[in-house]
Amino acid sequence: MFAAINGTKIYFDVEGSGYIPVGPRMIKKPVLFAVHGGPGSDHSDFKPWLTPLAEDYQIVYLDQRSNGQSERVDPATCTYDQLAADIEALRNYLGLEKISVLGHSFGGMIAQEYATRYPDSVEKLLLIDTAPSYEFYKEALAFAKNTATPEQYAKIPELFEGNIRDDEHLEEWWSVCWDLYWYEFKEEIGNDTGARPIGSLDVCNYTFKHLMPKYDVRAAIAELDIPTLITVGRHDWITPVTQAEEMHRLIKGSELVIFEKSGHQPFIEEHADFLHTVRTFLLAGTK
Repeated sequence: MFAAINGTKIYFDVEGSGYIPVGPRMIKKPVLFAVHGGPGSDHSDFKPWLTPLAEDYQIVYLDQRSNGQSERVDPATCTYDQLAADIEALRNYLGLEKISVLGHSFGGMIAQEYATRYPDSVEKLLLIDTAPSYEFYKEALAFAKNTATPEQYAKIPELFEGNIRDDEHLEEWWSVCWDLYWYEFKEEIGNDTGARPIGSLDVCNYTFKHLMPKYDVRAAIAELDIPTLITVGRHDWITPVTQAEEMHRLIKGSELVIFEKSGHQPFIEEHADFLHTVRTFLLAGTK
């Protein structure tokens, strides 16, 4: 399904009914927006891992502009504030009231941008292995210095400084560095999940080279008054635990959960515990 919003076409998918029968009534379920990582990935990162949450929430997945199945546009339009505005436009397009927002990695950065710009639209905020500023990159390199192979460490800047030449070069980068993202890399799961997204190299390079070095929402998130869950894998090299702790320090009343046997994707590596944590948070305070 596509929504024509903000001068482009955004792909979205919906999992779970909006209303469910409870006795003689139809009860409206709350809505959870899932914001994928990247830049240059798509919503398939979350599937099938978030699917069980559709028992309690209607999940809306979206491919960010110029990512996945969404329409390709000028990468220069894929700014943090525009990606946040696209989420708000999609919320309005779907006729929704307040939504909960789950953002992973780069998607967590967009989720923070969204929550600070449109706080009245957000019921709850879930930040999964992400960071509040570009300081994450310095800490990621320090982490990788102790965990990556020499070949992996040498290749990291090729992606994270926006210098991937072509799709073949990008595939080579991931073939070398993909296992860095896991606590325990399992080839079948890792290869399947890594192959699913529809890549967007132009957006990837542009964002890492021109936009991400300016990213910093630390002052803004300190003003948030939204129930917030922050999770991180203990062995996440790219958005390390220190970044989760910084967000926890800044966002008043936030909860921090560290998954001890996960890398960058605890929703895969500790799936059952992750779902329990998220469900407990989402359902807290509901009748």
